[in-house]
Amino acid sequence: MAKKELPSVADLSKYLSKEKILPVYFLCGEDQYTIETAVESIEKFVTPHILSDFDKETFSAEKSQNLSQMLDVAYSFPFGGGKKLIIIKNFEKFSDKKELTGYLSHPPEFTTLVVAQSSKVTDAAKEPYSILLEKHFLFEARIATGEELIEWVMKDCKKIGINFSRENAQALVDIVGEDKALLEMQLQKFENYFVGKKEITFEDIKAIASPIKEYSIFNLQDAIGQGDKVKAVEVAYNLLDSGVEMVFIVNMLAKFTLTIAQMTELFKTKVSDFEAAKLAGVSYGYYMNCKRARFLMDDKKLLNASRALLNADLRVKTTATDSKTVLLILISEMMGQTATPINN
Repeated sequence: MAKKELPSVADLSKYLSKEKILPVYFLCGEDQYTIETAVESIEKFVTPHILSDFDKETFSAEKSQNLSQMLDVAYSFPFGGGKKLIIIKNFEKFSDKKELTGYLSHPPEFTTLVVAQSSKVTDAAKEPYSILLEKHFLFEARIATGEELIEWVMKDCKKIGINFSRENAQALVDIVGEDKALLEMQLQKFENYFVGKKEITFEDIKAIASPIKEYSIFNLQDAIGQGDKVKAVEVAYNLLDSGVEMVFIVNMLAKFTLTIAQMTELFKTKVSDFEAAKLAGVSYGYYMNCKRARFLMDDKKLLNASRALLNADLRVKTTATDSKTVLLILISEMMGQTATPINN
């Protein structure tokens, strides 16, 4: 039997209105950004109904703490006579999770209890998850990818008054990646940068979304795409010195290589660049950027680059090799050369 999807955090608004405030909101899932945003939304909505500062408390759970003690606070009457808001974070750390089941049977009307679990529910048939589902108190924050993430970017843009096309939203995801927190940071920058600007181009997005000291990830892609090892190592080391994570660099180069591989096949179909970009699942601007990578436009070199990226991923995850050495080996292997230390 197929596993039933849990209610989404996206449906939270149906259960958060003047007419309806639930006694319990249980938020779970791997998308920590969405969980934190949802907690803030609930807090913002409930706060006007709280008449005393003593009636709003936030607990961050640790393994040594008991859930029952925090639930006792939720059971106690409000000081101010209005609503009470109790927020409990890191629910996954409690050893006495089933204590919540008793509370859920008869939750006090004067308290809004918000519980956040930074992981997925693996068995919804177990307590307290079963009763949470039964009472419609449970909401899952699933990591958005693909079209769902593009829609999220466009929706967020509208909130801050930026008119982003689907093409621009795709371009932003191509550049920044799929981390919502990082995307949100970029959108905040756009709010100031694009004031009064009628048309936003891929170059505009690339300029504002990826400035890292001297270089961006695109400079590294360009250097590799041109077969310029010395420049590629210079850019790569600069990115690391600027605080860019090794995993991000490997992932972006993997996406770069995959797009070029798709491109070589799409050339044979003689579709337009716009259609090819759509079929490759990237923005037109990103596609055209990859199209300049002449050095890798060869099946053997692409296979070599793919192996090099796999090796780099394994080194990062399974060895203590420092990041600069991993990058040097990666770039050398992508270009079919032997790694030689370069002074930086």
